[in-house]
Order: sequence, then structure tokens, then C-alpha cells
Amino acid sequence: MLEAIPIEDKEAAEEVWALQHAAYRVEASLIGVAELPPLRDTIESLRASNERFYGLREADGELVGVISYEIGREGRHAICRLMVSPPFFRQGIGSSLLHGLLRCFPSVRWSVTAEIRNLPALALYEKAGFVRKRTLQPAPGITLIELELEAM
Repeated sequence: MLEAIPIEDKEAAEEVWALQHAAYRVEASLIGVAELPPLRDTIESLRASNERFYGLREADGELVGVISYEIGREGRHAICRLMVSPPFFRQGIGSSLLHGLLRCFPSVRWSVTAEIRNLPALALYEKAGFVRKRTLQPAPGITLIELELEAM
């Protein structure tokens, strides 16, 4: 069950930051880009973000995955982050986060970006019904695919 994470709370932000850095270090290695923007986030930048965060926990309370989004214009929201703690990769956590968020907001149109070399992320979004719309190059060596999902 998804739980709201009060990111403005310092302890919550520290927990998300630790998970984020572990997850994005793996992605950075996977795609061969050492300086991914999420690795530059700080606890304070997370706390100051306009994103809304949700997480999944193990029975013992360990945070194993986080998804965040921003409310967008014209009825389209943007998924900003989907992160899974590396020891929990390939256990359905990412899919549970994504589908849990989509179920919470069935009338919303969604957008998300994934790095072109992050094949697991692209497969996750496409399996959920997202469609590739455009390619973006926000920085040298980084190519993003923007995907969109119409309201259910």
C-alpha cells in the first residue's frame, strides 16, 4: 500500500535521499553517466521540492521504493522520480509504485521521462500503457525519452 511521505520532514527527506542516491548510482552505472542530476539533490533540495512523494515499505518499516510527481497544467501530471532500493530490484516494487499512483488518480493524464539507455524503466512505463512521444537532450551525454499516458 502506498503511503504519503511528508518530504518537508527532515527525517523523511533523509530516508528518501538515501534511497535515491543508492538507486540512481546504479542507474548512473547502467547508462554510463556519472553525474546524473538526481545525484546532485540534497536533503534540503528534496524538502524544498514541489513534488508529492509516496513510498512502499517492508513489514519491518524499511523504505524500499519511492515515486514522486508534480501537478501539471491542463490536467497532466508529471512523474518525477521512481526509485527502488537496489536490494529490492526485480521484485515488482517499481511496478507496484507506478500502478498504485495511477490507481490513485485514474482521471489524470501523465508524463514521464526515462534515459534512452535505461531499458528497464522504459519497459516498465510502456507495459503500463505509456507511449513514447519525443526525445530530449537536456545535457551532453543524456538523452531522455518522454512518454505519456492518457487518463484511464
